[in-house]
Amino acid sequence: MGLFSKKEKNAVYDAADCERKKKRMREIFDEAVMDGESYDLLYAYMTTSKFEKGFLFDTNTTSFYYYIVGYRTSDDQILLVQVDHDLKEYSEAYRIDMDKIVNVSYDPKICQLCLEYEKGYGTFGELLKIKGTDANTKFGPKNIQQKEERERFLDFAEHLRDVLKDKGYRLDKWKR
Repeated sequence: MGLFSKKEKNAVYDAADCERKKKRMREIFDEAVMDGESYDLLYAYMTTSKFEKGFLFDTNTTSFYYYIVGYRTSDDQILLVQVDHDLKEYSEAYRIDMDKIVNVSYDPKICQLCLEYEKGYGTFGELLKIKGTDANTKFGPKNIQQKEERERFLDFAEHLRDVLKDKGYRLDKWKR
């Protein structure tokens, strides 16, 4: 350990609260999606930043979006249900257009999975941060530990990469 290196902090989880949150996520997803029980679930979030130059001050605004990600390996479908940080309110399910996905990549340092759309689709893609949260999280739902769920989702993403390779797409490097 060097002079200026930081010591890794151990994440603090409340296991009982984590299980309650996972059950609540399942309830929300099953209510939002007709055949929701056939999907595996994962918590994810996205951030967007907006920088504005001002006369006196420059401002940078970051928005957080929290999702329940449902994925099904039988037909390679991914659905997103946006939720609030208390897991009380939620939106309708958004189906990712898998026919327009041309690349799947993963950044293990920040646990971010990128589903990239083809050019001309109107948006770059979906940047899902699939890291869990601990009891000290300042944003989003707290106490969502999901190591096993993340590994299963990454297995699904590797399967999607194989499908894209078979279609002839050139993919970014994959590092887990």
